[in-house]
Amino acid sequence: MSEVIDEGVEAVLSDGDDAIRIFLPRGVPITAIVAEAAAARFGELAGPAPRPAILDVTGVASISREARSVLCRMAGAAAIALLGESPVDRVIANFMLGADPLPCPAGFFTSESLALAWLENVCAS
Repeated sequence: MSEVIDEGVEAVLSDGDDAIRIFLPRGVPITAIVAEAAAARFGELAGPAPRPAILDVTGVASISREARSVLCRMAGAAAIALLGESPVDRVIANFMLGADPLPCPAGFFTSESLALAWLENVCAS
């Protein structure tokens, strides 16, 4: 199931795994409004049980401190894998991972398969 929601955020719940994928819009600054739309949709898809999240930051222009706070504290996230492709994506992910303290395990990956393997391992323990 895939759905484009408010502020250009796409949310996907895969049939093949438990992870909920949140795709942030490329080429634009991620504000608190965009982050709140993403977090709300994650919460709707996650339901009452904690679920792993893949947060795709590929190509975003920037992320505000307020957006970082919202995205790194998504209610219902068992663990968050930040996914990106470029060195800029890595810098943005490092900014997000620098939030203290994070309420769940989080890491940055350039491969979705590695992100899924990490999520499976972290959420199994």
